[in-house]
Amino acid sequence: MAVGPFSEQVRESRVELVDAWSKHVTSLLDLLSQAGAITEEDVSLVRGGGCLGDRDRMRNLLDVLYGRGEDACCAFFKVMPRVQTASGTKNPNISIQPNLQEHLQRHREVLGKEHGPKHSGNIKAKAPDSRQAKPYTDITLSKRPGYEVHLQHQHEAAMVGESFRGHAEESKGQGEICVFREMYQSLLAVPGDGLTLLSGVAGSGKTTVVRRLVHEWSSQKDSKKIILSLSFRELNLLTEPDSLQGLLSMHYSHLKPVLTEIMGDKLERVLLILDGLDEFCFPLDFKRTPKCSDPERAMPVGAMVVNLLKGNLLPGISILLTSRPHAVSKVPPELVNVFCSVLGFTPAQQQEYFRHNCSSVQAGAQVWDYVSTHKPLQLMCHVPAFCWIVSTALYNGSPGLTQPVPAADNSKSVSENVTPSAPCIPTDPSAVLITSSVKTLTITDIYCCFLKSILVFHGEGREEDSRWRLLQDAPRILQESRPVLRGLGVLAFQGLVERRFLFDCADLDRAGLSLDRADVSRGVFLVEILKEDSTSLTLEKNFYFIHTSVQEFLAASYFVYESLSGSDPFAGQQPHTFKLPPALQRLMTSTSKKLLGAKGLLKRHVKKALLWSEQKQSGHMDLFCRFVSGLMVPRTRLTLDGLFPRTGSLFCSSSPSTPSTAPPFYLSLLHSQLQSCSLCPERQVNVCHCLYEAQDSGLSQRLQSWLQVLAQTQTPRSEHSSLEKKDWSELAFLLQLSPDLDTLKLDAQGLDAEGLRRLLPVLPLFRTLSLGQNPLGPEGAAVLSKALKTPACRVERLWVVKTGLGCEGVRILSDTLKDNRTVVDLRMAINDISDGGAGHLADLLKTNCALKDIRLRDNQITDKGAELLMDALTENSTLQYLWLFDNKFTKDGVKKLIEFSKTRTNLEIKVCV
Repeated sequence: MAVGPFSEQVRESRVELVDAWSKHVTSLLDLLSQAGAITEEDVSLVRGGGCLGDRDRMRNLLDVLYGRGEDACCAFFKVMPRVQTASGTKNPNISIQPNLQEHLQRHREVLGKEHGPKHSGNIKAKAPDSRQAKPYTDITLSKRPGYEVHLQHQHEAAMVGESFRGHAEESKGQGEICVFREMYQSLLAVPGDGLTLLSGVAGSGKTTVVRRLVHEWSSQKDSKKIILSLSFRELNLLTEPDSLQGLLSMHYSHLKPVLTEIMGDKLERVLLILDGLDEFCFPLDFKRTPKCSDPERAMPVGAMVVNLLKGNLLPGISILLTSRPHAVSKVPPELVNVFCSVLGFTPAQQQEYFRHNCSSVQAGAQVWDYVSTHKPLQLMCHVPAFCWIVSTALYNGSPGLTQPVPAADNSKSVSENVTPSAPCIPTDPSAVLITSSVKTLTITDIYCCFLKSILVFHGEGREEDSRWRLLQDAPRILQESRPVLRGLGVLAFQGLVERRFLFDCADLDRAGLSLDRADVSRGVFLVEILKEDSTSLTLEKNFYFIHTSVQEFLAASYFVYESLSGSDPFAGQQPHTFKLPPALQRLMTSTSKKLLGAKGLLKRHVKKALLWSEQKQSGHMDLFCRFVSGLMVPRTRLTLDGLFPRTGSLFCSSSPSTPSTAPPFYLSLLHSQLQSCSLCPERQVNVCHCLYEAQDSGLSQRLQSWLQVLAQTQTPRSEHSSLEKKDWSELAFLLQLSPDLDTLKLDAQGLDAEGLRRLLPVLPLFRTLSLGQNPLGPEGAAVLSKALKTPACRVERLWVVKTGLGCEGVRILSDTLKDNRTVVDLRMAINDISDGGAGHLADLLKTNCALKDIRLRDNQITDKGAELLMDALTENSTLQYLWLFDNKFTKDGVKKLIEFSKTRTNLEIKVCV
């Protein structure tokens, strides 16, 4: 038993305590019993059957307290003042103040061990050259004061890489680009910045930033900051009201003797880390939650978090709050002092990661060469966790890099089954998807290889086996793993339906994974995929998947497996629906198979999944749908040969080889979904991702035509037929994979407001939008307005010449540009805006300080409109160019404009003389 300062004080001051407090032993017993420091048996022992004197009872009490440990001794010294006040007894000169620095040093040691470096998973090949993996690869962050609420309508996978487009360090609205060291120094400053909100997609490195922050702080003896860290996963387990002081005392029992002092006059030194707001399952009501400033008062955990973030509890402390993007809006913007985003790995940091975390420098270089030539993979690798998945799939799970984990097809040699290496890079980097006649790796391929890697190469006793022998044995291993994989799939799918990421033992039991933790730890697979979330706040065991994308892949695998088997994956997923007895369920399934046939049932289940995803406009089903699309390709499923049932005639093909695309009925469903008017633009782009995963051959041809449009190499629109029926969602999909493209030039392409709406997810990502000679109209102006309001908007040049905006379209854009600070060049010639539009622009110029160049040639503006513009320019000192050629000015009007221009040395007005 560790002896703390209070226990030591009881031992050293035993004589003085007996002399001074014996006559109050009865009161002390009562108070200590009420406080729960001693039990009824302890009280009986101290009293000695009523035959002992006060001094002997006091000695017995001190013996019991010392035996009970530090907490009981601490309680004793806390109740002493209450007895002293009631009796008027003077406390002898006993020093009972614990040593603060000793406790803080112990705190550093505890947190340093808890937050040491660890890899994304346990899968790690032994380095033959004895290299040590670098504990942390630096990641890129951005920092800005405050933040704006932006509703999330897309899956996080669609956001990956957006921050690195066109040299993000220079982009407006993104914030100041920084690295970990700068953020570290800012958070540990005294006094701190108040509430810092750190946002990033799953696997981007938020928790790693926290771990590194705490670990490096623990080694700095001279830091004045005191770090306390809690995760929302832990807080979810607190179902009963508790006090903040009680919570921290339970979580940091080694700080209990000095916690009152820290929470008293040391608040400016405290940094409280709250990790994972997106996982918090209790509501946060910032308007109706009662104010509470007493850390000893019990309250629901949601109310505790609200009062902490509002500064009512522990005013003056610094708080670091981490969250995924979709949950950021739970916190009112006015409470956030600093907003940081984890942007992830730059390409250079990706290369460094592979170099340090693969089994050799050569292996890391090979992985990087492959990833850098496949844009979908490189974009996903901005997320550090995905880098680990890719390296495991491409190298650790294969006998050689150019041969990722092969599919075990008995009719072919292993070399025929592997996914081919990267094709040659075309001039446009985004064209790598579509210029090769051979199949390139899809995201689904990567996850299939990753899953197979863990199952085949990372089981117990397999490290020394021949890799080729293991590959030949892979179908048997996968077949034997079916029960465990199906159980994980049930768990993953149920969690996806309910948007849950943390599971308890009861969830595992319902999924057929009723194994104790010892068995799980010895398992080939579970220990790598399902991690135990052990906390100090509860003894209850909870589990989570190593990454949300792995949960989504396993959910998709379960869905496809059940669908191919003729079962309904959705059966039993709705908790409030009536569940049929198993025997009746099997009878109905058998009857359905006879009536619809295997293919009919498959179509029904897949269509149900697609319709279900349509209803989830938040986007959290997007990656699941991509994985389902990829697993509908028979050749992709061959990677996991032995896991999925044989489909036989379900996938008819004129070729004797395994089909390399999804079945026609599935592609038809995706195409019909793409044309659905009920889908928001983000969902439509995701359908294109699904078509890519499903290996739709027509998509490659259409994307090639879109590349020609972007290069403006096609003949005029009326003379070509390759894109007669344009689907602008396909272009948005292609543009997401073109991070080096700064200018979007779509002049004279027949782009209307609906087409522009489909491009909305990518419009804010470009510095130049050149959309001239398209029938946009006021409806198109409304779409552009949404793009310009996006917090991460990068548009600097907006060219909408001859787009039919009219006065109403100009009004819409002007209202938006009053708050926009990125657009500096506005060209809207030949839009018939007249004096009314000039008036709207004049109102804009009175408040906008970003615009430097406005061009309004041939817009039916008269002297009245010119007067309005000149009046506004008397209040604007930032506009440098105003072009007004070919408008309806009189000679006097032209003269006034020229004279006005002479009074402004920094303004050039172009007008016909």
